[in-house]
Amino acid sequence: MVLYSLVAIIGATVDLGLLWSIAETFNGLMAIPNLIAVFLLSGVVVKLVKEYFAGEGKNA
Repeated sequence: MVLYSLVAIIGATVDLGLLWSIAETFNGLMAIPNLIAVFLLSGVVVKLVKEYFAGEGKNA
């Protein structure tokens, strides 16, 4: 609760350009866990796509 109050006060008093830069930095940092997950799951996706297309001709 206190932390949220401090952040609100800081956000209201900081220069708007600096605030936008901080927001853009954190938005960019959110991509890192997503990129790691995509990299780790890429093998699973390739396997499932190959299985899907291998079984596609059997149903027709």
